[in-house]
Amino acid sequence: MTHNTENFPYTFDDSAACAVCGGRCCRGKGGYVWVIQEELEKMAAALGINSGLFAKCYVRRVQGRLSLQERVISGEHFCCFFDRAVGLCSVYEQRPEQCRTFPFWERFKNDPQELLRECLGVEIKR
Repeated sequence: MTHNTENFPYTFDDSAACAVCGGRCCRGKGGYVWVIQEELEKMAAALGINSGLFAKCYVRRVQGRLSLQERVISGEHFCCFFDRAVGLCSVYEQRPEQCRTFPFWERFKNDPQELLRECLGVEIKR
């Protein structure tokens, strides 16, 4: 799915920012990374395990939907696929659509200042 970014009041350059930010979008106070079955299967294949085992180890059901599990370390929530040692996603090429479209989420469209506090790769359009 291609995501139209033209209607957003900011741009995003992940070329350098993602390497130095420490994974702010993959950690924090907790939340949900929604996944669909197709995404689950792609991530499982990338890890070389079947989708049933993948779901058991990495997915939780919330309000009838599927979400990736979190790991809580010292009170901070991390996506189960965030590799703290290198500060990057360990399933990046197969990451869910929610992650692929970040930071171009509707919730940030009208409040880019909130996003600026979270993402170093964002710049307000002039």
